[in-house]
Amino acid sequence: MIFALVAEREQPVSIMDKRYVLFDLDGTLTDSYEGIINAFKYALHRMKIEPRPETFRKYVGPPVMWSFQTYYGMDEAQAEEGLALFREYYSAQGIFENRVYTGVEEMLQVLNAHGKKLMVATAKPEHMALRVLEHFGLRDYFCFVAGITHDKSPTFEDPTIRASKEEVIRHVLRTNGILDPENAVMVGDRSGDIRAARQFGMQTIGVAYGYGTEEELRTAGADHIAETPGRVAEIIVQS
Repeated sequence: MIFALVAEREQPVSIMDKRYVLFDLDGTLTDSYEGIINAFKYALHRMKIEPRPETFRKYVGPPVMWSFQTYYGMDEAQAEEGLALFREYYSAQGIFENRVYTGVEEMLQVLNAHGKKLMVATAKPEHMALRVLEHFGLRDYFCFVAGITHDKSPTFEDPTIRASKEEVIRHVLRTNGILDPENAVMVGDRSGDIRAARQFGMQTIGVAYGYGTEEELRTAGADHIAETPGRVAEIIVQS
């Protein structure tokens, strides 16, 4: 069930007045393209399937199983095998074939200096997200980090199981007592980030420097588009 607003406002909260800022990870804070694509290539090679380079940029962001099923026509069992092989490579090597986008750390410093509570809401497994943030020295900028905990959602609601971006955002809001999502903004690079946040009534910033196109982000309903991490900070503290 979609997180319900507990109060209505006559006027929407200015983005500058929002206290909480939720960030996607891959394609928003770090450029993880190389490691993710290498992990896909490894899994496909082991499964004796020819990679399709024209689809590579679409892999970063959505859940791995979904990408295998969507772009390679795998059934659930095959996609689960692909996911296991993907993680075999990614957890050992691919996770660090990665870099922090230029300007991200300065953006986080500005937002912290303006009293914003920064959080990560990613479709990456939570333990891997923490490893990435700690490896690059970004962990201390965030008061909360959340990722997926399972690859598939059950048929019943269980708040401990998070297998989608929507479930991750709901977990962030509930756990941090954010009763009115108007007090939060989501920053992400793919349509899935924007659409998930909009389900909770949050404003959104689409980052055009990540893996999604500006057209994709605008079509998904992004309230703002940022071409650089510095522009993200400007939108939030100066709008």
